[in-house]
Amino acid sequence: MKLVVPLLALAATAASSTAWADVKVGDPFVELDAKAASGKTFRLKDMAGKWVLYTFGASWCEPCKKELPAWDKLAPKFAGKVLFVTVNINNKIDDGKKFITGLALKHMFPVFIPDENSPAMKAYDPTHMPSTFVIDPKGIVQYVELGYDKGDEDKLAAKLTELTKP
Repeated sequence: MKLVVPLLALAATAASSTAWADVKVGDPFVELDAKAASGKTFRLKDMAGKWVLYTFGASWCEPCKKELPAWDKLAPKFAGKVLFVTVNINNKIDDGKKFITGLALKHMFPVFIPDENSPAMKAYDPTHMPSTFVIDPKGIVQYVELGYDKGDEDKLAAKLTELTKP
C-alpha cells in the first residue's frame, strides 16, 4: 500500500500538469486564429489541399533565432510542395514584426497570434519553443518537432521529403 499511494500521487500530478501540446500526430489541425502582417486574417483551413509547416516562435526565444533562419533556408527546397509559416506569439505584434524583419526571412510567411487567450495557443500549448507542426493536405498533423538543435533541419528535410512523396 505504501508504494501505491506515491504512484497514485505521481500519476495525478502528471495528469494535471500542462502537456507540451494537446495537438499531436494524427490529430486534425486546430485553427491558428492568426493575423498576417497586413492585418488580414490567416486561416489554415484556407490552405486545404496543401502541405503546411508552421512553427511557433517569439523574439524572447533564443532557439527560435536559430531555427527560423534554418527553416527559411530549407523552404526553397520544398517550394510548391510545403508552405512554411512562422507563427509569432509576441504579446505586441510590433515586437513580433520587428523580430521577423530582423531575421531577414525570405521564404516563410509570418503570422501573428499575440493573445495568450487564443484558442490556438491553448490547443497547441507550445511550452517548448520553438514548436513546429506539419499538416497534410487533408488537415491532419503528420509531424511535430519540439525545440531546435543545430542539425534539426536535416531531420526535417528528410521527414518532409518522405511525407510529400507523390
